[in-house]
Amino acid sequence: MWFESVVRTETGRATYLVGALQTGECAVVDPLWDVQPYLAAARRRSSRVRYVIDSHTHADHVSGARRLAAVTGAELVLPALAEVTYPATRVADGDRLRIGEVTLEVVHVPGHRPEQINLLVTDHSRGEDPWCLLTADFRLVGDVARPDLAQGGVEGARTIFDVAMPRLAALAEFVEVYPGHVAGST
Repeated sequence: MWFESVVRTETGRATYLVGALQTGECAVVDPLWDVQPYLAAARRRSSRVRYVIDSHTHADHVSGARRLAAVTGAELVLPALAEVTYPATRVADGDRLRIGEVTLEVVHVPGHRPEQINLLVTDHSRGEDPWCLLTADFRLVGDVARPDLAQGGVEGARTIFDVAMPRLAALAEFVEVYPGHVAGST
């Protein structure tokens, strides 16, 4: 497996590529509008973009998911609960996407947005335990997501702490957590 981040430094927005060495395919998670960094990363790794995944309806950046899927012919993947009118493969909690030796398992974590998903990444060439969790906007460095963007703040906060946080707490201690925002985020 290979793993790479793309960070937009002026906003601290982090996105990720996860690739399979066995099949020469990769998934791009929460791509920004400028698709060139993802195309360049896939080219460097001699990899074909198979999946383009948006974890939720974004409020902090303009998603490049549809653009990247169109340019690469990749499958566009969205949460089952995302309210959009364009075609995409829909995934729900427990669904799995497989590329070579890598499995991306969908973990539904509502609160920031009702449809929010995270991706639990397992590299089967290393073992059968998950290696990392891509949390998008659910987890920030030292914090959790804003709960007031898609519902009342109290309702969203309750959902984060009663539903979403226990999902994260149930993971093994060695599972690495990668947020969608890093230093510099606004």
